[in-house]
Amino acid sequence: MSETTQKIVLVSGANRGIGAAVAAALARAGVHVLLGARTLEAGEAAAAPIRAEGGKVTVVQLDVTDAASVAALAGNLAADFGYIDILVNNAGVGLDYVPGLSAVEKMEQMLAINVVGGLRLTEAMLPLLEKSTAPRIVNVSSELASFGLRHDPSWGHHDKVMPLYAASKAAVNALTLGYAFALADKGIKVNAICPGYTATEATNFMPDRTVDEAAVVILQMALLGDDGPTGGFFNDQGPLPW
Repeated sequence: MSETTQKIVLVSGANRGIGAAVAAALARAGVHVLLGARTLEAGEAAAAPIRAEGGKVTVVQLDVTDAASVAALAGNLAADFGYIDILVNNAGVGLDYVPGLSAVEKMEQMLAINVVGGLRLTEAMLPLLEKSTAPRIVNVSSELASFGLRHDPSWGHHDKVMPLYAASKAAVNALTLGYAFALADKGIKVNAICPGYTATEATNFMPDRTVDEAAVVILQMALLGDDGPTGGFFNDQGPLPW
């Protein structure tokens, strides 16, 4: 791959919310977006406004909980492109307040998507990332997973109680740190980010923070320069404590 070849990014869970905003922002930055969605119909609906703006986007079927879906995508991307430059592990859910499920059932589902799903996708994409001249992995986490912030009574989200979601994202952070060290010799930078408490379907559109604002830090980490960090945890204000 030459330095002038258009960058390619795969974004999971990109048909709505923050994922859709990230896909649009990266397309505006000149990146070829592989828009991952569980159904092609949902993906095409999200891709339409990106194409209308002149962005380059390809919709791909992706269910991070389905090993066959991930394997098929990896094979298709290897055949069609031969590499990707950026992986954004955005697909995730928060189920703490969902009625009708036990705590164990909620945790099992969140681990399957937030942790194992991201791990499955990362492992499948590593051979393609290794072909890039500037490979980046961005894992979408949450400040709620920060042990440092959780013990700070002055922290703005100190009153939020989502222990199951927080635990799943703490696992994402642990994987981020471990993979950053493991992949350092391959030049793959791996960072976790918190997009902030954002108005999405998952939050019942309660806060006034927009998905475009949330996408900023993901965009920064996705397009990180060679002198940028790896193995870190960030929001749009800077580093966060683990």
